[in-house]
Amino acid sequence: MTNSHLVERISSLPPLPQTVTEIEKAYQNPDVSSKEIAKIVEKDPMVVADLLKLLNSAFYGLRREINSVEQAVSLLGLRSVKDLVINLSVRNMLRTNLDPYGLTSESFAKISQFQSMLAEAWMKKINPKKVERIRLMALLQEIGKIVISDELLREDEAVPFKAELDAGWEIREIEKNYVDATTAEVSAAMLRHWEFDPAFADLIQWSDMPNQADGDAREDAWVLRIASEAVSVRQPLSEKNRKRAINLAIKAQLPESELETIMDDLTQRWQR
Repeated sequence: MTNSHLVERISSLPPLPQTVTEIEKAYQNPDVSSKEIAKIVEKDPMVVADLLKLLNSAFYGLRREINSVEQAVSLLGLRSVKDLVINLSVRNMLRTNLDPYGLTSESFAKISQFQSMLAEAWMKKINPKKVERIRLMALLQEIGKIVISDELLREDEAVPFKAELDAGWEIREIEKNYVDATTAEVSAAMLRHWEFDPAFADLIQWSDMPNQADGDAREDAWVLRIASEAVSVRQPLSEKNRKRAINLAIKAQLPESELETIMDDLTQRWQR
């Protein structure tokens, strides 16, 4: 990534919200309770509001209304709530205009969530030991679009960028042409800035070129790439994108029939 404005923007990003650092620290304790986690999350009312709104939305399909963070933790588990809180905290901190991608804040959140759901469900079939890591990686792999959008708007290039996106050009190529970096590269740089696990950031960056990833990382990189293709910012879970995802799964030698079943389920949930 050589765009000096992007590098400068990433270097000047504020530190992670205290909610994220506290919940990460608390999660290291295997005996942490749902009450303790709820107490941390409730320090950020905006995250609480977004979390409850998300969990009570139609696509989550929960049978009863969630009215508190502690109830959410009890129902979904510590890990799921932790991942959602990290994603919501980062997104709230970096709220920006995503018009260059034709996205609202709500649609961006839904796309990230569905990519995570796809990656999680598919990885359960491929390698259950990796499920916990892949879920959060898939949830955060698109955050680079926030910084790219900011740069496009600053340079007054949002309209031509979106026109090429709508015309069906490959997203990574358009990004490279306009800002000399892809979403995966920028997302990885942001996570390194926030001192996430370096291997975590590396895997997101490898999703641009999964065949070049080393050994065990190749499988993870392919799952991230295929999740981003299936639930693309352009016509998520459309027939075209689903076929593209299946073809990539075949190329990666990953179980495409399981992927197809998962996409069928997610397509129904998307349309609710």
